[in-house]
Amino acid sequence: MSQVQRKYIDMNTLMTRIRQRIMERGAQGIRGIARLFLIADDNKDKKVDCKNELPKVMNDCGIILNKTELTELARLLDKNGDGMVSYDEFLFQMAPPMNESRIAIVNQAFDKLDKDGSGKVTIADLEMAHNPDNSELVRLGKTTAKAVFENLVASYSHDDDKTITREEFIDYYREISPSFDLDEAFIEMMKNAWKL
Repeated sequence: MSQVQRKYIDMNTLMTRIRQRIMERGAQGIRGIARLFLIADDNKDKKVDCKNELPKVMNDCGIILNKTELTELARLLDKNGDGMVSYDEFLFQMAPPMNESRIAIVNQAFDKLDKDGSGKVTIADLEMAHNPDNSELVRLGKTTAKAVFENLVASYSHDDDKTITREEFIDYYREISPSFDLDEAFIEMMKNAWKL
């Protein structure tokens, strides 16, 4: 019986290459790949299979991977080993990490919300402190301040106790961070949204 040898793939290098290609797409990078994910999701369950749909998403985004790279990417994304990749996990892995200045302003906002230092904030705390009136979509009349807040709350995977951890708060902003090309614009958005 012959042994199959697995070719070593440096996942950091692979993910850096994928994220670079996504960033080359500009402000629409993460949103664009998210849209391609949803298009490839034939049964609309917010999952794609690793064998056929994941390679299609990557190819449609202009990210050409060989079989070994696709296998290793699927291994990274398929956390429970069922051959499927969830939408949320896919986007989280595709979004590049935030730089120090962005992390600092996100932590500053969370610290303002977390008055008791418990590491958790309630949705009520968020609602009292959040200022969506400065959102560009609200200013243009395309949505309401209430709708912006509801979208924000819906994006958190909060528990039954309706609290949000620092990690969940940071993860939310990590997902939207790539839509801001300049650190200054991201920081200004945070200052306006959380009255910092």
